[in-house]
Amino acid sequence: MKPKTLKILIVEDDLLSRLSLKSRLDYIGEVREASSKEEALLLIENNQFDLAFVDLDLESQLAGLDIVARLSEKKTYTVVLSGREDERVIENAYLQGCRDYLSKPFTKTSLELIFKKYNSVINKNKTLQKLKDIFLTDDSSLVKELEIIEQALLGQRPILITGESGTGKTFLAKFIHQLSDEVSGKKSAFVHLNCAEISESLIESELFGYEKGAFTGAQKSKKGMLEIADGGILFLDEIATMPISIQKKLLKAIEEKSFFPLGSEKSVHSDFRLVSATHENLKSKIEKGEFRADFFFRIEGFNVMLKSLRDRKQDLNKLIQFFVKKGERLIVFDSSAKIVMSEYLWPGNVRELERTIEVLQTRDRGIVTAGDLQILLSKGIPSNVKFDLEEVKRLGLKSYIENLETNILKLALETNEDKVRKTLLDLKISNNSFYRILDNLKARESERA
Repeated sequence: MKPKTLKILIVEDDLLSRLSLKSRLDYIGEVREASSKEEALLLIENNQFDLAFVDLDLESQLAGLDIVARLSEKKTYTVVLSGREDERVIENAYLQGCRDYLSKPFTKTSLELIFKKYNSVINKNKTLQKLKDIFLTDDSSLVKELEIIEQALLGQRPILITGESGTGKTFLAKFIHQLSDEVSGKKSAFVHLNCAEISESLIESELFGYEKGAFTGAQKSKKGMLEIADGGILFLDEIATMPISIQKKLLKAIEEKSFFPLGSEKSVHSDFRLVSATHENLKSKIEKGEFRADFFFRIEGFNVMLKSLRDRKQDLNKLIQFFVKKGERLIVFDSSAKIVMSEYLWPGNVRELERTIEVLQTRDRGIVTAGDLQILLSKGIPSNVKFDLEEVKRLGLKSYIENLETNILKLALETNEDKVRKTLLDLKISNNSFYRILDNLKARESERA
């Protein structure tokens, strides 16, 4: 929220400009005014201001620079207001300690950005601590990635979140929205579309909306996600799966902040912030012609990479304790179970860890052993990623590979919450291969039953 009791100083010798700025700032807090250098320095000496807006040219040219320097000594967030655009003057103002430099005449949007930046600066440590707390991490490289979010909150440039499935990309996108609302002091929309969950034929109408009669079955008009996201965040998950044709149309909508719903001749304006996520290598897809380079450069801006759980093992115990306490029943892990947990690679990342603990909490045993975990985790890929030659000889290569295929498919389905299209894309297999392996999996489970 914007602070309501800020102490603000305006130093401006032009009466109309001073009154105009004061009218914009009165609702923020207590505003004091000065029209000269002498008057300003006296106010600064006797008061502690949170924010100051200083004109550079008062009774003499660049007299405001001395005021900026004094405000900097008192750690006041200072904004220069000037018609001067000489690089040497701007550089000098920053060297004297100003935090922002606005060219006259400035806009309402410029002022809103100033308050965003001010709120972000005073809440910097709190914001980073919140991010560390929600990710339960002390991993230095992950913390550096999360620091990017602090910078991202100051503007509207796109955010691209990358990382394996289960690392928390959707979770982070929702938290970015929450933090953005806190910084702006306004409640905005959060619109989420998983591009891998919707067919190519429907994704265009979902994004852009349509008019009644635009196509067979369009019995009434419908707003698209772009329009609903106006003023807020549009989160496109698994953006690597978005069809090329839609990328081109969305690129234009992002650049022009307007678009045409299907079947409409009237454009719709929408000013949203784009947050995207993917577990795939987009640059590799560009090289293969599967993703537009111009679209990639439009969706990246602030890029955040979330580490896999196997690369942040120092956080494992903290995560385990969190998920155990989150459940209704407390359980403990014996020493052998702890070894298994630490050596396992967790291909499904934090999501897999959470689900594993949820399953363990439903069982009769309150003390988890290595045997309990080996039975549960054997459904996934073995942590040592080796094959057993003796087992291959015993079963035969064909049966061994079938076993491996079914285990991998089962893990992928569990990781993707049984989403077939997402699983097909992750494993890069055809529909026929998917259903062939699925039939083998069902047959094996029937035999066990």
